[in-house]
Amino acid sequence: MKNRFYLACFRDNVGSNVSFQRKEYSGYNTDIDQAHVCTLEEAQHHYNYAREYDLPISADHVDALVVWKVDHQYIPTETQPFTDIHNTYVAFKKGLWDGNDVYWLNIDKCSTSTDFDDTSIFGHSVAKKLDSSYVVIPFNLADKAKRRTFDFKKLNKRTMVSGAGLKTPEHLKKVSRKKEDTKTRFNCPECGKINWQHNPYDFEGCNHCCHGWRESA
Repeated sequence: MKNRFYLACFRDNVGSNVSFQRKEYSGYNTDIDQAHVCTLEEAQHHYNYAREYDLPISADHVDALVVWKVDHQYIPTETQPFTDIHNTYVAFKKGLWDGNDVYWLNIDKCSTSTDFDDTSIFGHSVAKKLDSSYVVIPFNLADKAKRRTFDFKKLNKRTMVSGAGLKTPEHLKKVSRKKEDTKTRFNCPECGKINWQHNPYDFEGCNHCCHGWRESA
């Protein structure tokens, strides 16, 4: 186990993506490659003064579970001319996002996913025939915009926090012991439906059968 940790802030999550403290503590971002990296000692210091929604996480565990996603703000939003010299195109669902990330078409699976590694790559002869509900762009434009992200649902505190050598500070232990009957309202970032949960800080998954559905619900 390497001595590396990222500093997550669940208050700033975007869709299903965990936000991390950026390098030089310059705000938060879901792009893991922009994340500040701490030693165990530094991570424990931050944990000792953390708010309820702050959490140091083992960087090695996060890196092993990353998903490449593409923010719609950094790619064209309309189908592009079929003039790519490489004749390679990808397609995403129009008007559907997880936070800011688009859903890519996998034609073999007849499904869409935010995982860019799972997208189908088409030549122009196939790409031109896709339904108008998809936006088709050259593969290289999407590939340049992709970034590594970490899905909040993959967080395992026992393995990634305590198992990585961090000790939960007393003030956070007291918070976790409190049993509150009140619930907080969230709108699912994927389907938009209302969900109620005890955790007021980070969305734990959708109760409805959409991409954000939680099996434990």
